[in-house]
Amino acid sequence: MFGRITWDSLPFYSAIAFGGAAFTVLVGLAIIGLITWYRLWGWLWRNYLTTLDHKSIGVMYIVVALIMLVRAFIDAMMMRGQQMMSATGHGFLEGDHFEQVFSAHGTIMVFFMATPFMAGLVNFVLPLQLGARDVAFPFLNNFSFWMT
Repeated sequence: MFGRITWDSLPFYSAIAFGGAAFTVLVGLAIIGLITWYRLWGWLWRNYLTTLDHKSIGVMYIVVALIMLVRAFIDAMMMRGQQMMSATGHGFLEGDHFEQVFSAHGTIMVFFMATPFMAGLVNFVLPLQLGARDVAFPFLNNFSFWMT
């Protein structure tokens, strides 16, 4: 299933890549810990994770878009910092790593920020503007969010 993953596949080669991966894992564990501490799993399951309400699905799309906006903003700051530092000497990113950050920034902004944000706005607002009680296929709407 995982192919030939070895310890060399982990980002130990760069302090920046390892720090980013460690920060992501720690924030994820902190969020899971807070949800468990405040006993919100049942509420989260009923009101958001399995909902068919178009407004809740729209909110989830917008939350995903905002999280990806923060991720892309971090990439943008890394690129700007690299450009600023390389004007006077050597930057902190290798050439290949800068190209990867540049490509990831563009991909995240288009496919994981702009598209879910627009889908969230449409899910939230359009049925209200039309006066409809719900979207035509609510299960398919929820399924499309989880495929995002």
